[in-house]
Amino acid sequence: MAFTLLEAQKHAKTPQELAVVTELAAGQLMSVLPFRNIEGNGLFWKREESLPDVGFRNYNGSLAESYAEVSQQSESLKLFGGDIKVDRAIVDLEGAEAKAYQVQSRVRAMRMAWESLFINGDSNLAPSEFDGLAKRITSGSSQYFENAGSAAALSLSKLDELIDNVDAQGGQKYLIMSKSTRRHLSAHARANGQIEITRNEFGYQQMAYSGVPVLELDRDNKNVAILDSNPADQDVYCVSFGADHLTGIQNGGVGVRELGESHDQPQLITRVEWYCGLALINGRAAARLTNVDATASV
Repeated sequence: MAFTLLEAQKHAKTPQELAVVTELAAGQLMSVLPFRNIEGNGLFWKREESLPDVGFRNYNGSLAESYAEVSQQSESLKLFGGDIKVDRAIVDLEGAEAKAYQVQSRVRAMRMAWESLFINGDSNLAPSEFDGLAKRITSGSSQYFENAGSAAALSLSKLDELIDNVDAQGGQKYLIMSKSTRRHLSAHARANGQIEITRNEFGYQQMAYSGVPVLELDRDNKNVAILDSNPADQDVYCVSFGADHLTGIQNGGVGVRELGESHDQPQLITRVEWYCGLALINGRAAARLTNVDATASV
């Protein structure tokens, strides 16, 4: 069973844990991405690669022997978080709110960093982090599509092909793109009525293309653009979120521990840690469209 962070709020055991989960779920991506609770330090599963043959037989005849092909897959949990150190004098003079702000800032940074890793994570460069979608869907993959031979205005037919190649049986499809690409898509598709604007559970506007909600990713915790570092050459992703599709994984949820005062400095230490990761259970639960120029005229 997989739950979104919004659903996890209902099971928070302390006000502090509730505040942390609420801040993590503040982003568009993290509010809808489900997290599958697992035991141990990783998830292991069999991915269906091909189905067995079927057919008919005559009386007294036999059916051809055939088997489904599966591959063993695994995804390990990563240790994600940080320590917040607040001078004891700040708490004494300004109250507990000053410390609470520091904890909230740390969690906000975790959310923005997680959103960046969701796309750009690379365990070859940093073994302690998980691989993002860009690393998982590379050129030559059946889920890798080119908008054009080189960067060009978004092709709606290619976007439709991207969406069609994502398996959403039992899951929910989403388009993930930068704000600049979202504006480009909106200008391109508004004329033929393929853009819909609704309200999400927070009351914010939610754009959808052909019934598929659009999620925007902006910048990470270091103010670096996640998807549009080069607005003239970007990627668009289509994903299907679900426990058996594309899902986050975690063991125990986000932990917040008060470690007390440091022995060598007058600082109060709070540790926020999350054993989490990303698992692409169904190989067709995500697809990538490259060579999108959001600055091109439409």
